[in-house]
Amino acid sequence: MLHRKDRTKACVFTRILLCSVFIVLFFALTIDGIADDLLTARVGKIIDGDTIRVQYKAQNILVRLWGIDTPEYHQAYSKVAKKYTEQLVNNSLVRLEEKDWDDYGRMVAIVTMKDDRCLNEELLKAGLAWVHIYYCKEAICDQWNEYEKIARQKRIGLWRDKSPVPPWIHKRKRYR
Repeated sequence: MLHRKDRTKACVFTRILLCSVFIVLFFALTIDGIADDLLTARVGKIIDGDTIRVQYKAQNILVRLWGIDTPEYHQAYSKVAKKYTEQLVNNSLVRLEEKDWDDYGRMVAIVTMKDDRCLNEELLKAGLAWVHIYYCKEAICDQWNEYEKIARQKRIGLWRDKSPVPPWIHKRKRYR
């Protein structure tokens, strides 16, 4: 039979053990929840340079690449950006980090390819996209601005033109 001091110590030990188990389970579930935010989907169709259609659990979802903007249909390099996106991800598995849903019902996401490269970044590095000045406000955007700046300096992709017009300005002028 345990003495009173020993029973108190055993009770304290049991409480600490139960709290530890609870904390471990809480963090394990939280980490699983974070992992669930990354959806794996198959790319079905490339709509344009910054919009793809994916199949996720028997659903077709339109995905708009977060934080960047590629040329619009009637702009120079729009077909080049679309073709580049096709070369990188057409019919392949990608991971989607959902950021938002837009007014057109599209998921807005960061798209990671099977080789762990980020599609959003690859378009910037290839000089086929702008960092979106209105929407890209997170820490990663500083690095993305650097990729855009390097592409500009090297005059690759759309930066071969003397003064390419960002899509958000092109749309404003076009629909006035």
